[in-house]
Amino acid sequence: MMLRSVIFALLLLCLPVLRAAGTASPAASETSSFDKTHERIDALLHGRDAQPILPAELRNPFSRPSERSPGGGDASAMGDPSKRAALTDQELLERLAPAVQVRGIVESGGHPTIIIGRKPFDEGDTLSLLYGVITVEVKIKHITSDTFTLGYKDAELTLRLPR
Repeated sequence: MMLRSVIFALLLLCLPVLRAAGTASPAASETSSFDKTHERIDALLHGRDAQPILPAELRNPFSRPSERSPGGGDASAMGDPSKRAALTDQELLERLAPAVQVRGIVESGGHPTIIIGRKPFDEGDTLSLLYGVITVEVKIKHITSDTFTLGYKDAELTLRLPR
């Protein structure tokens, strides 16, 4: 009987210790599982918000071979400012013209609006075009039902709207 009471007393004294040991190990494993999951997510998303590295020459992969290097010259002329500066305003405008992707024209009350890409442009609006690594601001001077006129500085170029 005495042995039973001693064992019972020991169990009562050891119960809080056993409970603490039982709850400590699952909590530690949950924390380590959470830490492992968090580390895995960080590893997967590492570098996602960084800017992509772009190639030096950005060109349309669907363009015709004759359009890939402006004027039939080499691509280094686009990157070299001294060679690019030799172009007149009219030549620059002619080289930029194929980059204007006209999608259509909308006329409202006799006032034509040209749609380039997905944006509507009125007469007097400015269009930003990429030439090599420089952005060139081209102005839309005039729009008719069949043609539109681009302007850059003193040069003008009239193009037909696609049908």
